[in-house]
Amino acid sequence: MRSVRIVTLNVWGSNGPVERRMQEIVRQVAALEPHVVTLQEAVQCERLRQVDAIAQAIGGKARFSVVDPDSPGGAIGNAVVTTLPILGSRELKLSTRLGDLRAAVRCELETEHGNLSLTTAHLTFELERSHDREEQILLLDEFARRDAGPLPPILTGDLNCTPDSDVVRFLTGKRSIAGHGTYWRDAFHRRHPDSNGYTWSARNRFARRSVERNRRLDYVFVGPMRDDGPGAIRHARVVFDLPGLDDVYASDHFGVFADISLVAPEPWDT
Repeated sequence: MRSVRIVTLNVWGSNGPVERRMQEIVRQVAALEPHVVTLQEAVQCERLRQVDAIAQAIGGKARFSVVDPDSPGGAIGNAVVTTLPILGSRELKLSTRLGDLRAAVRCELETEHGNLSLTTAHLTFELERSHDREEQILLLDEFARRDAGPLPPILTGDLNCTPDSDVVRFLTGKRSIAGHGTYWRDAFHRRHPDSNGYTWSARNRFARRSVERNRRLDYVFVGPMRDDGPGAIRHARVVFDLPGLDDVYASDHFGVFADISLVAPEPWDT
């Protein structure tokens, strides 16, 4: 295993035609053959076990982190589903001043090239609450980078903000927030610098209800790598962006796939 294949998706909880959507999620995630699937807005309750269904689809295990146990559709939260051994996990609460329940979950995964720290999160969605997202990203950045192993850490999720936002510019080293700086590589932009990569798209009938469509909100970020070290972004693309034959999409969001090298790079890797 020279690389790790990662998929991230906001699964939209129990909304819409959820049973039909889950069929699409399971079908498409199995076809991608990922080592890791990170989920936001995943429901895990007696009547709907989205995390378990995705774990079964890839033959993996999961860590489910409840964000809102009292959600009307059932306990909802973030999850890491993986075929790799999970050595441990931890959670970070990102609740805002208005009581909006937001969080992150981090797992330490075992690979033959060393332990891999992987975090997924879901930030506040209201457009006008950029200040809340900036406070959340400072906590999230420190949480995801702290005590990482020999491999560059990976951060995924639905950040609810676009690449030109201060949050994403902070993560990619283009600006500071409150005197703090960091650096992560945006996997999709690294491989497709001239593509919009929309994950909240007017093509998706479940997203057309929104006035503010056609935005890239979902990401895979990879920590910095040495010139001769692991962490090259071999491939990335938008996924779950095609519906079934009945025009049912897997979610209201599209997802992101990335293939990250675990070994020293070839000359063409970056």
